[in-house]
Amino acid sequence: MRLEKFLPSARDTWTWQLADYPDVVDIVNMAESQFQKEIEIYMQPDRDLFSRNLVVSIAKQNYSPYDEQLTVARDNTSHELIAWAWVGRGSYTTYSKNEMAEGKFAHMDLELPVRTRITLLAQILYQWYRWCQICKVPILVSTSIREDQKGFMNLHQAAGFIVRGSIGYLKI
Repeated sequence: MRLEKFLPSARDTWTWQLADYPDVVDIVNMAESQFQKEIEIYMQPDRDLFSRNLVVSIAKQNYSPYDEQLTVARDNTSHELIAWAWVGRGSYTTYSKNEMAEGKFAHMDLELPVRTRITLLAQILYQWYRWCQICKVPILVSTSIREDQKGFMNLHQAAGFIVRGSIGYLKI
């Protein structure tokens, strides 16, 4: 992974940690306020279902940490949620027996400065990479459904992912 310059450091004004149940409301609120409008044109989001799935993921990571990881970044002063990320294992293509971990979400406050968002995303990709190493998952896949995904996928390429359209693959 070629993102070492973005790793968490004393310069960061936030702290990453594993998500806990009280984080669910803030995660759902961020998703609704900043990203929901991009999917409403083709599907109807369900707040209760999303909340339930986040709670299940937190339970999984508490009892089986090699199945899923859900992390949050909170501002060190205000403690407001500024980013969150979710990765899980157990994905396969129909033509290979190689297990993949799938990045399910990488969200951050879109009002943050671009440099901060790039740093947060780089930290998310590195977290996912390290989690895959620890869990011995051989491939990490990350996708985007966002209309504007060029910067997102460019950072994947910079990190060493092979990018095909809106999908990035990284052999661990």
